[in-house]
Amino acid sequence: MDVPTDLVPSSIMSQPEVIESTAMSEPQCYYNETIAFFYNRSGKYLATEWNTVSKLVMGLGITVCIFIMLANLLVMVAIYVNRRFHFPIYYLMANLAAADFFAGLAYFYLMFNTGPNTRRLTVSTWLLRQGLIDTSLTASVANLLAIAIERHITVFRMQLHTRMSNRRVVVVIVVIWTMAIVMGAIPSVGWNCICDITHCSNMAPLYSDSYLVFWAIFNLVTFVVMVVLYAHIFGYVRQRTMRMSRHSSGPRRNRDTMMSLLKTVVIVLGAFIICWTPGLVLLLLDVCCPQCNVLAYEKFFLLLAEFNSAMNPIIYSYRDKEMSATFKQILCCQRSESANGPTEGSDRSASSLNHTILAGVHSNDHSVVKPSPPTRSALCAERPML
Repeated sequence: MDVPTDLVPSSIMSQPEVIESTAMSEPQCYYNETIAFFYNRSGKYLATEWNTVSKLVMGLGITVCIFIMLANLLVMVAIYVNRRFHFPIYYLMANLAAADFFAGLAYFYLMFNTGPNTRRLTVSTWLLRQGLIDTSLTASVANLLAIAIERHITVFRMQLHTRMSNRRVVVVIVVIWTMAIVMGAIPSVGWNCICDITHCSNMAPLYSDSYLVFWAIFNLVTFVVMVVLYAHIFGYVRQRTMRMSRHSSGPRRNRDTMMSLLKTVVIVLGAFIICWTPGLVLLLLDVCCPQCNVLAYEKFFLLLAEFNSAMNPIIYSYRDKEMSATFKQILCCQRSESANGPTEGSDRSASSLNHTILAGVHSNDHSVVKPSPPTRSALCAERPML
């Protein structure tokens, strides 16, 4: 017998609708899906075999990774064995080298889990792979910013070295790595598109578009801050140099000091722009320009960003004459004469670029600090360096 519909409780009649509404309101998560599932949805090609381009990129990437790890390891050893480098600026440089060394390890892991090997990854291991890269790059950028701030404080206080205590340096280093780990772990703990499949990135199929925008803006803002800091430093040094030249018999020497600082700033900013800007712009285009073919340039820009970790030791260490001498002593297996104490002259008269610039600007007699006498490392001066 048919029951009149008006006698049926509304809760029973609406049960299918309630179930359907509940299913629609609860986001569906895809933690158990394969990596190929996310790549296919995003339109990113997931190779099944190695082609010539992939082999070339992988070979170049592995070579760069090895250089990154060896070069930055050399920097850390040099700062440890030479007591002239036991100052806050060099501790930050050692931490930068450690961050870049970690970047080399992260990229090395990536190179063996890319291309066709990506299919073997689970959701967790894919997020781990990307998280290692994000952590290392964040640590490198944060260290560059810390060095810029330290140089800014030092120059404007007319000091060769900051008076920051070792404990405060340790705090800065801990903050840098804490921030880097948090930035790298954010996608793994929830800021991803596994439960919001419609907002997945094309370049990083498991990453949310909003996270990539945040990541790109974070780095661009850091870049702008560095530009402002170094521009302020250069403006101050130029103004002070011009003021000194009116009361000094050596304006050319002051001008050379100013140009040395300008050259260093140009190299630092140029390396950052060349290595980072293309990748950051590509991330923004991935979100803001759906018709742009960003995937065609992804691997090349990834390698370009990787080169930044290889360039940092060159920029911040090889331009330091004392650092170069220490490199030679290490590679020649010689004991540094300054390892157990200072050589002739005080530690503040070391022949580093920073000492030369600041001494030329701030010394009362307007003289540039002369480099310390050559050590036994001159015997192997002709030996190739790393």
